[in-house]
Amino acid sequence: MNRIAQLTFIAALSFSSQQAFALSVSEIAQKISTKQSEYDNYNSDLDAQIALANNLEKDLAELRQNVTLADADRQSALIEMNMQYEKVIDDPELDITPARSAYAKAVRTHKAIKDAITDKYNEWQTKLQDVEQMQVSKHSLLNTIEGLKEQYNSARVDRLYKEFNRKESVVVSHKITCDKDETLSKCTVRGKALAKQKASKRFLDSVFDGLSEAVEAEKRRQTSDASVQVLRSEVADSNFSGQGNYNVKMNLELQGNLKRTVGCELLGLDRRYCINFKGQEVTQVAAIAPTLVTDESVMYELTVRSNVFDDEVFINGVSYGSTKLQVMLPSGEHDIEVVKRGFDSSRQTISLTEPKTIKVDLNRAQYTFSKGERIQDILAGDIPGPDLVVVPAGSFRMGDITGLGLENERPVKTKEFKQSFGISETEISVQAFETFVNATSYVTDAEKEKGCAFYEDGKAVWQDDRNWRSPGFVQTDQSPVVCVSLNDAQAYVDWISKASSQAYKLPSESRWEYAARAGKETDYWWGEGVNTDNANCGWCGSQWSNVSTAPVGSFERNDFGLFDTVGNVWEWTTSEQNVNSAVVRGGAWNFAPRLARASTRMELDSTFRSNYIGFRVVREQ
Repeated sequence: MNRIAQLTFIAALSFSSQQAFALSVSEIAQKISTKQSEYDNYNSDLDAQIALANNLEKDLAELRQNVTLADADRQSALIEMNMQYEKVIDDPELDITPARSAYAKAVRTHKAIKDAITDKYNEWQTKLQDVEQMQVSKHSLLNTIEGLKEQYNSARVDRLYKEFNRKESVVVSHKITCDKDETLSKCTVRGKALAKQKASKRFLDSVFDGLSEAVEAEKRRQTSDASVQVLRSEVADSNFSGQGNYNVKMNLELQGNLKRTVGCELLGLDRRYCINFKGQEVTQVAAIAPTLVTDESVMYELTVRSNVFDDEVFINGVSYGSTKLQVMLPSGEHDIEVVKRGFDSSRQTISLTEPKTIKVDLNRAQYTFSKGERIQDILAGDIPGPDLVVVPAGSFRMGDITGLGLENERPVKTKEFKQSFGISETEISVQAFETFVNATSYVTDAEKEKGCAFYEDGKAVWQDDRNWRSPGFVQTDQSPVVCVSLNDAQAYVDWISKASSQAYKLPSESRWEYAARAGKETDYWWGEGVNTDNANCGWCGSQWSNVSTAPVGSFERNDFGLFDTVGNVWEWTTSEQNVNSAVVRGGAWNFAPRLARASTRMELDSTFRSNYIGFRVVREQ
């Protein structure tokens, strides 16, 4: 097995949510420690390989300079030899062996350098492929570590749940003084109740003291709902003394009463480790306002047409869908408004006294950006472009602000944007990408050769028949397009720029993070913890987690109005640190929550594609 293959296989760990057997907390902790050591060593190996690739590139450049000089020497030797041959015509005795030898040597030298260039180039390309594979394997290994951490926290909750909810038989004795106005019966009941309370308190204290993470749980004990359940109780002995004291001895069977959600609270963990998630389909029924009419007994057909498609018709303030529209309305006056993003709306009042057809011509609108505005360019052929939101000008701190990130997120830098810009509110969908493909007959890198990578057993595995149309899971038109390389994403950007006559591009890293943070300095735009069902990432608690992408816009917008800046798919951005490197941001449906933070960055080769990478676009003023 070669060196790269060996390095790749260090990431081999299944991330299936159904494990064949459960590991203990200590066993998982040991695995994390082992994998972390491998990751640290892996980084060193990767840096060494990158350095070797850079040295090979320098050697290649030097050889190319040398071959130029060698070619000049060869040409000079050829000229000298030809001159000597001409002299032989006049002087047959002339010895031209030195000239011929010099030319032959120059030819050999030139050829040797050219052969060395070929060998060095092949060696350089092989090393670049090694580096690319190592970069992918590095991030797979990192996800392995993060996946183990998810298992570790779940195992901590499992352990706490088992330790806390144990049963125990307890014997307790208690003595109380009966009040002078209290009947013996009431004193007996009170004595028994206090005995149960005493036993429960002692048992609860012993449960907390006996926890593996007793110190951590004790910090939050006072605010938790942890309790004790009395399963069985019986009086073993009881009596009254002459001084009015009641003595009772009781046998009890007690059990800790801890819900899993409370377990997360005691350990200071995100609630997602303590909830079983089931996807629920929510259906919203829009209420239709009553139509304003003058005579409800007479109905006429109204037909509305426009010069564009995918518009929206409002009649008396109620949406009736897009044109061509035919609807029955009561006679009388009606307000008709036709709207479409990217066009000036048309509004008129009609008096309906007979069947009527109205034709509406919408004119393109000239947009100027304003904060929070939602815009959409209309492309050539009246094709709708991506829905965009305007991100305001401003500054922010970029990078590992919270100190929980990776080395490549540091140092933290302040970035400033003097102008607002538009950015697609969602990742580019399958439907939008298909529109581009149909308009241009574009063929993606995955369809040309090698297919698309998917994540299996802790590493990226290539499969020839996987591409943006068939990524390995069921898609809808509104799923984010995946299995696209940076080159594919750039091709889409070039097309939409030309089709809209506007300046589109892929977001830079700083623009992406600025838009994703939406003014926040926490790891996620809603706060520090990923919590539950806020995003589609591995172990994030949604119905799609570790299964597939979610339809774009399935979760809440951030404060700038963007969907899915956390999870769903990694998004291609252009690197500002290295012009020859591409970076994906935002995490994905099968990557751990820690890798979906606002500052997480993953460097990849621009030709890499997988079923967990997509993109969104930026539009200039």
